[in-house]
Amino acid sequence: MRKLFALTAGTGWALWTLMASGGAALAHPHVWIDARLEAVFNEEQRMTELRVSWRFDEFYSLFAIEGLDKNGDSVLDAAELQPLAELNVTSLEEYRYFTQISVDGAAAAYGPVTDYGSRYEEGILSLNFVIPLATPVDPRGARISIKSYDPSFYIAIEPPLQEPVVFDGSPPPQCRVVEEVGESSETLTLSEADFLDPNANEGLGALYATEFSILCDGTQATQ
Repeated sequence: MRKLFALTAGTGWALWTLMASGGAALAHPHVWIDARLEAVFNEEQRMTELRVSWRFDEFYSLFAIEGLDKNGDSVLDAAELQPLAELNVTSLEEYRYFTQISVDGAAAAYGPVTDYGSRYEEGILSLNFVIPLATPVDPRGARISIKSYDPSFYIAIEPPLQEPVVFDGSPPPQCRVVEEVGESSETLTLSEADFLDPNANEGLGALYATEFSILCDGTQATQ
């Protein structure tokens, strides 16, 4: 069974088109994710990768694990969940893993994502993966910004209230994370969304995404 991101690329887009044709229907996501981010720095105080940890809502979690307990012991171990994690991560590649890292406003190049896995605990499915930057970035000389979103707005990706972005490794001591909350989607209707092509530019989801910027005292960067 092709699951979450197969739905985004296939059924999800078809559902978007069907709902948009309804005109007055409200735009709402159908899957919810809590996303924690960890910016990793090397000994030269340059950011080298971003660790991403997603926790899915309980309804999607229940749907996603159907049929994965191959040995019938009612426990989903890492080996049983790995094919689902691989499918999700490989399907996400063309969408930049729903994680837009930019440097001075330009999209950062990513290396291959090979470190990933899933867990199922207390009724919640999680997906963890690591996005390596093709070139390490010094945040003292450039503005690093991160947004997590599904361009189609089929999936809502939200930061947790506490410590949504943390540092690991050797970050410059004068650096901090600045949060800018996206627009509210409460009054958006799909008749309005019709004018926003999710395949153009950043897509509808970008309007409501929270942006996190890594800023350092004395940084000289394009704002």
